[in-house]
Amino acid sequence: MNKNTVKRWIGALAMSVMVSVIPGGCDSGTGDQSELDNYFANHPMVNDPRDGGSSIVSLTPAEAVVNIVGGRAVFAFRGGVAPYTWDVSDHSVGSISGSGEQGVYTAMTVGNNNVIAYDRNGNAAIAKISGSSGGSTGGDLAVSASATSLDSTGSMSVLNATGGVAPYTWTVATGSKGGFVDGDTGATVIYVRDAAGDNAVTVTDSVGTKASVVINQP
Repeated sequence: MNKNTVKRWIGALAMSVMVSVIPGGCDSGTGDQSELDNYFANHPMVNDPRDGGSSIVSLTPAEAVVNIVGGRAVFAFRGGVAPYTWDVSDHSVGSISGSGEQGVYTAMTVGNNNVIAYDRNGNAAIAKISGSSGGSTGGDLAVSASATSLDSTGSMSVLNATGGVAPYTWTVATGSKGGFVDGDTGATVIYVRDAAGDNAVTVTDSVGTKASVVINQP
């Protein structure tokens, strides 16, 4: 069976994409297309969602902005058959650590990248990472969350601090309801839900200024 026949057979089983702060389908015009072309050429058993076809798997969000080195974004893979594999098209720009249906992207440099996730049958989805240096600094301390509502135990949200005076430290109002995946310092942290009940996350800068966000946990 030649490579094209294999890809057509896999493609007949499925494919797709959906993603980000803005839900939507896979955008064939986004990301570094040459990196994606090389990725799928080197992984012939994984279908390329850009080829079209019915959608049975998706990534959300479909797009995330990461503007600082060490910045992170959380993605969720939906549909398909476990186990799931997580990867990126450009390993020099960033990496992703997958844990089942969730993957955490970490920027090694600020730039564009693509997250690729696929299931046991090769059904794949793509999400776009975009980033540009020179973001604003200083100003009032503020905190934002990539997801302010987490519906199930183990769901994660990326929280970012801007303004104020670095370094930053983070705390949660109720530790039994949630905590941090990789530590509680830095401009970006990952919060994970542990139990139902809304929880407040607070960031404190080096001069004691605080800013908080409430994570809804129904």
